[in-house]
Amino acid sequence: MGTVMSFVVIFLLFIAALFATAFFTKRRFGVLGLALAAGAMLSTLWVGDLTPIIANAGIILVKPPLESVVSAALILLPSLLLLSSGPTYKAMWQRVTGAAAFAVLAIALLLEPLGSALVIDSVGKPVYDFFIQYRVAIITICLGLAVLDLLVAKMPKHHKEH
Repeated sequence: MGTVMSFVVIFLLFIAALFATAFFTKRRFGVLGLALAAGAMLSTLWVGDLTPIIANAGIILVKPPLESVVSAALILLPSLLLLSSGPTYKAMWQRVTGAAAFAVLAIALLLEPLGSALVIDSVGKPVYDFFIQYRVAIITICLGLAVLDLLVAKMPKHHKEH
């Protein structure tokens, strides 16, 4: 039973952890979403070069593959660094919506490293296949929402002294 639920359980734990992180820090999705996009770009550019360097430093992983771990870390790192500062939500519905969007976008960007790091069983295959099939649409919509969130965020007004 443990191996049958492994992918779904790990997938849900990732979503819950990402949601909780964004929700409890109250950070706006716009900043976090674009940071995820930056992380995905950094992963694409650097995972191939960084993985051998990390392996040569003595960190060896087989399950999950080191490359998957490095890729996931690069994708998440910029947004995790921004959790400690930046604009926040005030209303509960904004926090829930923003955290959900953050979790969904992160999972969509983490599909490749998660897919190669985890055994996708018969229970998890439909979930994985759904995200793979709609990955481009999910990422596009979420990034559009992130930009929109930044546009509607109230920026602090600077009062001019007379």
